[in-house]
Amino acid sequence: MSLISPQEVIQLAYITELDPSMIKSEVIHTCELKYIKPILSPPLYEDVISNIPHYSFLISDYIQPCLAFYVKYSIMNQQLLETSQYTPGSDPNLSPVLVEVSTVVQLPGQHRRDALREVLVIARYWETLLYEYVITQNYSLYERPPARIVAGFRISKN
Repeated sequence: MSLISPQEVIQLAYITELDPSMIKSEVIHTCELKYIKPILSPPLYEDVISNIPHYSFLISDYIQPCLAFYVKYSIMNQQLLETSQYTPGSDPNLSPVLVEVSTVVQLPGQHRRDALREVLVIARYWETLLYEYVITQNYSLYERPPARIVAGFRISKN
């Protein structure tokens, strides 16, 4: 079970309508493992997955916004490239409200990079909020990440 649905990703991270079938569960799961699990630490992450109702506030107010923007960041280039051949999915009611993507795909490279950077900034902002919240809650299963050595300096999150 995932911590967020494609519809919730769209609701939290997108301005325009999007066909939920364009957001694959595999991408959501990969983003959970890549971004959320290290923040929570493996024991707390496993407990959150196993006891979703117990962590409803953590999930809805911190994990989902962070995860939604990381999912958007992860698939944005693919969406821009693949939607040039997009045909509406199984829901014909979405067709009239979808963005005309043929113009979006033709964005200059620098504009695409700027858009990606903006999405990443938002995702990292939510990551910081999530991390700070987890620290202040003193979850018993949370494990602080071990310090790393980078260029001869000991780096640890406090």
